[in-house]
Amino acid sequence: MTVSKGYFLMVRRMIYTLAVYIGIFIGVCIMMQFSLGKTLPTEGFSSYRMKVAVIDRAKNELSQTICGMIGEKHELADVADDPQAIQDALYYRDAEYVLILPEDLKERFESGRQAVERVTVPDSVMGFYVDMQVNTMLNQIRAGMAGGLTEEEACKEAARLAALPGNVTLYDRNGNAGRLAPHNYFFRYMPYGILGSVVWTISLILMEFKREEIRRRMQSSAVSFRKQNLAAVVSFLAVGFAVWMACVLSGVLLYGRDLLSDRNFGWYLLNSFVFMLVALSLGYLCGSLAEGPQALNGFTNVVSLGMSFLGGVFVPIEMLGRVELVSQFLPTYWYSRINEMLGGYQTVAGDQLTLAAQGLGIQVMFAAACLAVTLAIRRAKMQES
Repeated sequence: MTVSKGYFLMVRRMIYTLAVYIGIFIGVCIMMQFSLGKTLPTEGFSSYRMKVAVIDRAKNELSQTICGMIGEKHELADVADDPQAIQDALYYRDAEYVLILPEDLKERFESGRQAVERVTVPDSVMGFYVDMQVNTMLNQIRAGMAGGLTEEEACKEAARLAALPGNVTLYDRNGNAGRLAPHNYFFRYMPYGILGSVVWTISLILMEFKREEIRRRMQSSAVSFRKQNLAAVVSFLAVGFAVWMACVLSGVLLYGRDLLSDRNFGWYLLNSFVFMLVALSLGYLCGSLAEGPQALNGFTNVVSLGMSFLGGVFVPIEMLGRVELVSQFLPTYWYSRINEMLGGYQTVAGDQLTLAAQGLGIQVMFAAACLAVTLAIRRAKMQES
């Protein structure tokens, strides 16, 4: 009880500093969520529009048809027909894709060769989107001419087909018209806020208890090593619960009834609470390893940013590629998997329930493993001293 009072006394002395750090991390979490929300469509389905520059050197019926299709489906960018100008436009993102229609476009098209040329932003995936649209139009024109239409008639028919709107119906499996609820993005970024604030808070408290006079006093007391660690864990649980409640209340204030009426609200709370336990164990470990403020800063940044990038918080899981093989060992990965599932389904049952149980279990085991390693390190340091 005396040790617990010591920890809470330290928290009370540092309450304003801790509140600032907690507010910073939660504020960054909220700003990132809002920044993402502005880039997403709010209603229905809309096709992606790229900044495309078209350099028409052919100046014929075929090239004008392609230019018209690009102008309807994308935003046209004005770029001069010069290699340096094209490179500058791509570098400064004035254009994401440059389509070049060469002078011998018609001859290439009739002979079945690659009819157009393109220059894109390096490693751009969306460039294939425009390639597909151009190739589709050329194939339609080729099919029309093979069916007896003239070049002019085939171009007009292809232009008419390209202008037809697609009827898209979003499959509503989550009660939100097929779209992710806004509060799902808030919980997606919550691990960064919890990791940063909890790891920093717990580590700061442990740094104070590493002071020589306090450490010697605790070692010479009648309280056993096991009870000292138990008091520390209970005190840190209280701190972690306070941080978790601050994050949840922030979400309630932001989304109100939409969040509270979500059928998966309880799962959101359970997933974030279990991850808070993970953050506590990591904070206990980092605080036990750090020997100074500089090392503490390094641990906090590596843990919060590294796990957020590799675990599907900042980067969607489907974009991790081969990195996902490594990410599966991180608790943030399983938190993100569960959060993604909660946003996609209205009820948790069957395979979804299995994924939730598996993800929560792995997070709990990760927290237990970190706690065990931390206790072993602290005992080894005490015996050494």
